[in-house]
Amino acid sequence: MHGGTGGVLRRRSAVVLLAVAQVLVVFDTTAFAVALPWIQYRARLSIEGLTWLLTTYSVCFAALPVLAVALGEAFGQRRVLLGGLVLSSLAGLASAVSQDADVLLTSRAVQGVAAAAITAGAVALIESTHPEGRGRDRALSVHFAVVAAAGPAVLLPSTVLLDTVESGAAIFWVQAVVGVLLVLLVPVTLTESAPSPEARSRVGHAAAAVVPLGVLAWFAGWLGDHSVSPTTVIAVAVAGALTPSSLSWLGRRGAEPSLFTRLYRERAAFGAYTVVALLAACLAGAALVLTMALQLLGGLSPESVGWALLPAVAGLVLGCSTLPALAARAGLAATVAVACGAAAAGFVLLSLRDGAYHFADVLPPLLLIAYGCGVLALPVSFARTGSGALPRGLNSSRQLGAGLGASLFVGVMTVAEHGPSASLSGRKAYEAVFSRAFRDCFELGAALCLAAAAVALLTLPRRSPRATAPDPGTSDGAPAGTAGSPGSSGP
Repeated sequence: MHGGTGGVLRRRSAVVLLAVAQVLVVFDTTAFAVALPWIQYRARLSIEGLTWLLTTYSVCFAALPVLAVALGEAFGQRRVLLGGLVLSSLAGLASAVSQDADVLLTSRAVQGVAAAAITAGAVALIESTHPEGRGRDRALSVHFAVVAAAGPAVLLPSTVLLDTVESGAAIFWVQAVVGVLLVLLVPVTLTESAPSPEARSRVGHAAAAVVPLGVLAWFAGWLGDHSVSPTTVIAVAVAGALTPSSLSWLGRRGAEPSLFTRLYRERAAFGAYTVVALLAACLAGAALVLTMALQLLGGLSPESVGWALLPAVAGLVLGCSTLPALAARAGLAATVAVACGAAAAGFVLLSLRDGAYHFADVLPPLLLIAYGCGVLALPVSFARTGSGALPRGLNSSRQLGAGLGASLFVGVMTVAEHGPSASLSGRKAYEAVFSRAFRDCFELGAALCLAAAAVALLTLPRRSPRATAPDPGTSDGAPAGTAGSPGSSGP
C-alpha cells in the first residue's frame, strides 16, 4: 500500500514538474512579446531587428519537435528534457547580461531549440511515468489543459513583473533561475524513459524533416513580410491547410496513386494534427495581436493588458470542460467544427472594430476564441476516437502551429510598418495604419479557424466516439511515409 501511494505521489509530482517546465516555455514567449519595446530600446533594434528576433525563435521552435521526439526515443526523453532546460537557462543568462543585438539574436535561436526539446519531452515523459489507462489519460488531459491556458494566464504576472522591476532583463533572469531549479528537480522527480536502439535509425529521417519544417516556418514569416496584400496570406494559408485533406478525399476510390490511398486511409490522424496546428496558430496570433492592439490603440498599460486578457483562461477552461462531453454525444467532427466556428466568430467580431480596442469590446470575442481553442486540450479524445492520432504527435503539431502562427501574424504587422501610408505623420494616421493591420490579422485568424472546421468535417470521425486505442497498423497515427513524424512514438 505504501509503495502504491508513493508511486501515485511520484506520478503526480511528475505531472506538476512537467507542467511547470511547459509553462516556462510559455512564459518566455509571452513575457518576451510584452518586453519588446524595452528590448528594442536597449539593443537599439529597428523594426526589422525585432521581426528577426520573433521569426528566428518561431522557426527553431516549429522546425525541431520531430527531431526532439526522435532523439528522446533513441537516447531517453529525460536527457532531451534536461538538455532543453540547460539551453534555456544559458540563453536566458546571456540575454540578461548582454546588450549586444547579435547575442540576443543567437540566444533567441537557442531558446527556440530549448523550447522544442522541453515541449517534446514533456508529453513523452508523462507516457513513460504513467501506465496506460485512465491515469495516463487524466494526466495528459491536465497537462494539455494547463498548456492551453498558460498563455493568457502568464501574461498578467509577466506584465506585473516588468512594471515592478522596470527592467526587461527580469524576464531573462526568471527564465535562467527557474531553468536551473528544474534541472535540479528533474533527476529526482522523473525516471528516464527506456531508450530504443531501433529508434536510432529514425533519427536521420527526423533530422531530414527539420529542413522542410524550417523552410515552412521561414516561408510563413517571409510571406507575411513581403505580401502586398494580406488576402494573399489568407489564401495561401487556407489552401495549404485544405490541400492534404482534399488529396486524401481523392484517394478514396482506390484508383489513384498509392500515396493518395494511404492519405485517405489515415486522413483522420492527419486531420487531427492539422486542426491542432491551425488552432494553435490562431491562439498564438490572437494573444500577440491583442497585446499590441490594446497597448497601441487602446492606450492600456502592459499590466492592464494582462488583466484584460486574463478572462481568456475562463474561456479555455470552459472549452476543456465541455467539449469532451459534447464529442461523446455529437461525434468528434461536429464538435471540433463547432468549436472552430466559435473561434472564427470571435475573430470576425474583432475584425469589425474600427479604431481603439478597449476591454469591453475585446471581452466577448476573446471568450469565443478561447472557448474554441479549448480543442487544444483534447489530445486524449483525438487519440481514443479511432483517428489514430497520438497525444505526442498532437503536442508537436501544437508546437509547430504556434511557431507558424507567430511568424504569419508578425509578418502581417510588419507589412503595415513599411506600407506607404505608414510614413504619414499624426496620431490619426498612425491609428489608421495599425487599425487596418489589426483587422487584417483578425481576418487571417478567422480564415484559419474556418479552414480548421472544414478539415475537421472532412477527416475526423462523425459518429459518437468509443474509447478505443489507436490502430497499431497505421504508422502510429502519423501521415503515411513520415517515419519520425510528429505522430511517431516508436515501438
